[in-house]
Amino acid sequence: MHCARLDTVRPDIVGISALSDELYIGRDIARIAKQWDPSVTVIWGNKAPTMAPEKVLADRHTDYLCCGEGIEAFPAFIEALEKGSDPGAIRNIFSRATDGSIKRTALRPYYQDLDRLPPLDWSIFDERHFLKPYDGKVYRGGDHMLFWGCPNICTYCINEAYRTLHGPHAGKYLRNYSIERIVGELEELIRQWDIGFFKFHDEDFCLKPLPVFEALADAYQRRVRVPFTIMANARTVSAEKVALLKHMNCVSVTLGIETGNDRLRREVLKRRETVDDIVRATNLFHDAGIRTASFNMLGIPFETRQTVMETIEVNKRAGIRYPNAGFFFPLENTELREIAIANGFFDRDSNAVFQNDRPTLRFSDLSAEELIALRERFVLYIKMPYTLYPYIHRSEQKDALGEALTKELYSIYDSCVFQNDGVWNDHGRLTEYTARLEQ
Repeated sequence: MHCARLDTVRPDIVGISALSDELYIGRDIARIAKQWDPSVTVIWGNKAPTMAPEKVLADRHTDYLCCGEGIEAFPAFIEALEKGSDPGAIRNIFSRATDGSIKRTALRPYYQDLDRLPPLDWSIFDERHFLKPYDGKVYRGGDHMLFWGCPNICTYCINEAYRTLHGPHAGKYLRNYSIERIVGELEELIRQWDIGFFKFHDEDFCLKPLPVFEALADAYQRRVRVPFTIMANARTVSAEKVALLKHMNCVSVTLGIETGNDRLRREVLKRRETVDDIVRATNLFHDAGIRTASFNMLGIPFETRQTVMETIEVNKRAGIRYPNAGFFFPLENTELREIAIANGFFDRDSNAVFQNDRPTLRFSDLSAEELIALRERFVLYIKMPYTLYPYIHRSEQKDALGEALTKELYSIYDSCVFQNDGVWNDHGRLTEYTARLEQ
């Protein structure tokens, strides 16, 4: 099979970095690589092979996979290929035995000294990769993270499964760069790539102890200063940390809400924050002038229309400026996947792939069409006053009136919310807007 990129690079090794929902895309890439040259070595890394090694190595176009971190394993793998020794004997590298079974090796402990890692090499990126839109402007931006790992046990995430995979003697799972190392690298990235905006991917930026936070805030404000966005858990947000984030030039934070139903949040998702925690955290950020956004999952196991409306209500009560809603996907080797299978919401042998705008699970009393309609109107319910709820509800129907109402509602949303930084302001025209919807 002809592939211009492979013809240009002519690699000896094709590496496939795949998330759990990219399993089938990765298989296509492996097949294309082997059709281009059957002798090329194909190895997978990232979450898909770590969580589902059997499914990855079941594909005859795949030679090896890296289970867990490849920081030390992948260089050793390349060296073994160069020397003609068996790469499948390297820790973290799995291969396929002659009888078709998986040849596993022991996993290395978590890599501990992040300061020893080389700085990020952004020269591999197309220049367009640096163009990041935010708040109506386009910045030259980049991504980084200060802390690796997450202590939470959310059932939809692979963190708990990953810790279990490594066992109790793998070393600290929560790891961090030193402040001097991270600030020095950020300074260099700004100098080298003209960066004016950062997005930090720490799973909970506010998890850091207050003394660490204070030292980081001081160094960042003095030496870096460029605006940035973070993710946070409401339970770790405090007034002191919010004040430090403002001092550092944090402009936006995204909080994980996921569901507004207390039972589903605690018992099914195993999230620990309460609605009061969420409201308290958002109030602190709003008082500091830091924009809030939220992550919300629809179509989780045991979802009903009522639980979706409860999720909407929590976002509304918290005053989240920019709520985001996507559909749950049952990731490989997670507890929530097994819950979905055990309760008939999902087939174990399904070939489903993640689609943010389409539910993956099936519900007996909640259709995919209704879930899609709720997601499409998620921000309307959150941002608009309750008096407009009947019109939003009626707009969910796929008929001429539903389409006309949807168009009119989004026109009102644009005037009253989008052009007002995510906050409803009808400028005294609610009666006029209601009359337009009545027509």
